[in-house]
Amino acid sequence: MSTKEELREARNKRIAMILALLFACLLFLNFLIISLVFTWADWVALLIFSLLLIVPAYISNASMVITGGGRPIDGGKFFRDGRRILGDHKTVNGLKGPLYIGIPISFLIFLLFILLWVPINDLITHALADGQYNLYLDLDIFKYYFIGGDFPINFLVLLIRIILASYGAVIGDLVGSCLKRRFDIKSGAPFWVVDQLDFALFALLFVMIPSFISPTLFLMPDIHIFLFLIILTPAVSVIANTVAYLVGLKDVPY
Repeated sequence: MSTKEELREARNKRIAMILALLFACLLFLNFLIISLVFTWADWVALLIFSLLLIVPAYISNASMVITGGGRPIDGGKFFRDGRRILGDHKTVNGLKGPLYIGIPISFLIFLLFILLWVPINDLITHALADGQYNLYLDLDIFKYYFIGGDFPINFLVLLIRIILASYGAVIGDLVGSCLKRRFDIKSGAPFWVVDQLDFALFALLFVMIPSFISPTLFLMPDIHIFLFLIILTPAVSVIANTVAYLVGLKDVPY
């Protein structure tokens, strides 16, 4: 490894450590603010709502690695800056990941919540009656994020939500890859925050679309959910990779 590459790797390691600490602090700060302004139960609800909304994107983003390989999406073509449009790692087979893995697994997760909804509903109803929530006071909000709303239209709502989150993640990942090529960042090298956030941001934007068309069926994610996911998504990746590096499971923290 050349001196220049060693310096670049050392810099990336420092950045990884700083970002891991920063996002850990942001998560803790978010917990403190929500708990103090509202209640700790509201923060738990915020965490659950956010995860249920974004989990199809997380699974689909990972699934593209599993099904990837073969012909690149950009066909090996170059952009006007002389660099590849997307690169060899973004393949047509990768696009099948959400269809074959992400969407089915996500739907099975929500099916489990539908089967368990009666006891979950009882717990939430009692918590609401006891005044444990100050931010989320409507049972319908819980029902929307857990099972998609009222039966039987909830199955359609969930399917649309899952598909939009899954392929929103795909579009976001491709946009991030295109930006990475434009900044001449090599495949595998870190593109800090963008690498960790592009798929989730686009998934969120896609999931919001139906709420403009049918606000009675699709709830618009509130500002708390949006901000929480903007913090949580890169935090999970950066902190997990950094911890794995510190305990010797990875050679680099990214």
